[in-house]
Amino acid sequence: MPVHDSSSISVSVQLKEQLKSLMEQRIYQPRETLPAVRALSGFLRLNQDTVQKAYEALKAEGYVTIGNDGEAVVADPLPRKSGMPAASGISSREQQKDAAVSPPVSGKPGHPASFKREERTKPAILFAECNVVQVQEYAVELEKATGYTVKPCLIKDLDQFATSIVNGYYDLVVTTFLHIEEVQKWLDRLEGDNVPIVIGCLLDSNLQSIRELQQLPPGSLVGIGGTTWEGAHNFRQSIMNAGMTHLELLVGTMEYPSSLDEVLAAKPELIVCTSIVGAYLKRQARFLPLLIEDRFLNVQSVQYIQQFVEGFRQ
Repeated sequence: MPVHDSSSISVSVQLKEQLKSLMEQRIYQPRETLPAVRALSGFLRLNQDTVQKAYEALKAEGYVTIGNDGEAVVADPLPRKSGMPAASGISSREQQKDAAVSPPVSGKPGHPASFKREERTKPAILFAECNVVQVQEYAVELEKATGYTVKPCLIKDLDQFATSIVNGYYDLVVTTFLHIEEVQKWLDRLEGDNVPIVIGCLLDSNLQSIRELQQLPPGSLVGIGGTTWEGAHNFRQSIMNAGMTHLELLVGTMEYPSSLDEVLAAKPELIVCTSIVGAYLKRQARFLPLLIEDRFLNVQSVQYIQQFVEGFRQ
């Protein structure tokens, strides 16, 4: 069932829970330092207070220690594994069931909103992103992983889905942490008890990129190789937002192969790129310092979505 903002889970709590999963899965090892608040908030385009709250909550639960310098370090040992926090605002399972089978208001014939919820045999998710290629890939990836119906949607086209959202067709709206605050603000404009909450997904590549880039010495030249200019420049902006002013950045894309040739000619210390761009670059020069930035959904994020959806559909 869709859950309105009275039962939503804050962005800081979502971030905390997914970081906890990364620690429990040893993707972040005990005694390893997490990205600085400014770096993580800038890279993920989150408010610094959001990340700070997540880190403080992790400290309160024994997952990290925070020193006088503000660095958050993974605890050793970790506390016992805990489950996802339940959303508030739903007082009983019977209320959940009643709400889950309540028919939406009428919609246009053939429009998703015209289907009654009980006619659907599996959950429906709207996945919102800014890049047309990535949103389609994410939707397919999430659909395969969960078995749910996942509809891709560009963030600029969200208004086209307002009716079906208000009418209760979607159980959940999903995006990446890069856009979660933007999508949440859009959802807050909608009215009605059927408006779902938004869940943000961490991307493994985001965290790996922060690690690698922060370790480069000052003055390092970093090439950014994207499939499109939009994607490459968005990644460049994330690096700048993270405060990595010690790096010099040079962008090239497959849309303009000559720009990638310029990146190669500059001989950067590292080239951050997608696997498609990486394959092209390796044909031009075999030995390259590449950091592949294919943006796949984090396994823990997918599990988080499943726990949330299944919990409210029982």
